[in-house]
Amino acid sequence: MGVYFELNENKNTVLALGFFDGVHFAHQTLIKKTVELAQKNGIKSALITFLDSPFYILTGKNPSYITLLDDKINLIQNLGVDDIYVLDFNKYKLMEADDYIHNVLIEHFHPKFIVTGFNHRFGANKKGDSKLLSSFNHDFNYVEINPIYKNDILISSTNIKKFISDGEIELANKMLNRNFSIKGTVIKGQEIARTLGYRTANIILDNKLIKPKYGVYFGYSYYKNTKYPSLINFGIRPSVDKNLVETLEVHLLNFNKNLYGEELKVEFETFRRGEIKFSNIEELKNQINSDYLALLDFIKE
Repeated sequence: MGVYFELNENKNTVLALGFFDGVHFAHQTLIKKTVELAQKNGIKSALITFLDSPFYILTGKNPSYITLLDDKINLIQNLGVDDIYVLDFNKYKLMEADDYIHNVLIEHFHPKFIVTGFNHRFGANKKGDSKLLSSFNHDFNYVEINPIYKNDILISSTNIKKFISDGEIELANKMLNRNFSIKGTVIKGQEIARTLGYRTANIILDNKLIKPKYGVYFGYSYYKNTKYPSLINFGIRPSVDKNLVETLEVHLLNFNKNLYGEELKVEFETFRRGEIKFSNIEELKNQINSDYLALLDFIKE
């Protein structure tokens, strides 16, 4: 498998197009179809995505991704794509749709098939779409992946981000076809939780990531390929932190090692409760004890 940040010649491919934030279930369906067509026809599969979302570049808004680039690439590779192209959208945003098809897709890939989602847009002013690809006068077959729904709701990166922000983590996970997760490096915290009997690992979220709803979650942490049930808190910790810095704080069940400077992957499985400002440390301790006991019940289910 190859990952490329510039175009090269890669002829006779099945080519998938999209940004693929989150690599959710609908994306997985599209990518699996791409790999299946390639294997059936004895040719390679390739996928084009971008360093940054065209939406954020065109609107000037701050990014808010479900997955950062390295994780997105790993998820796509795990689905069996031969070659991934991660391009700089700024180089192509003014290119007319016809020119993009001719000068990028055809010239570099000579694709036998092009596969996109039903709402894929490309070219200047988003004039390129599935209708243009399906009617384009050239020797490739176009395959469009129809909308896919879960609980009568369209599976899309936009909807998944809304569910994550609203604390509807279980629905987001169903659409992702896996647990929403965050990776980060453990930093030294105030160690207040330790005085209450619970050691925690503190992680500052990358500012490009979607932020979960403030509150407490049950989930799992992965350290050196070992999985630990975890009590997860994300928020500003108003009861103990005067600086009100957004922090991901994780208590790993049956784990006592020092994690400072280590990378931790944290999976969110279910939302327990919203963030609370307590009147005193004793109230906070009682609530943490209650959350801990609820976590034990959760992992027994």
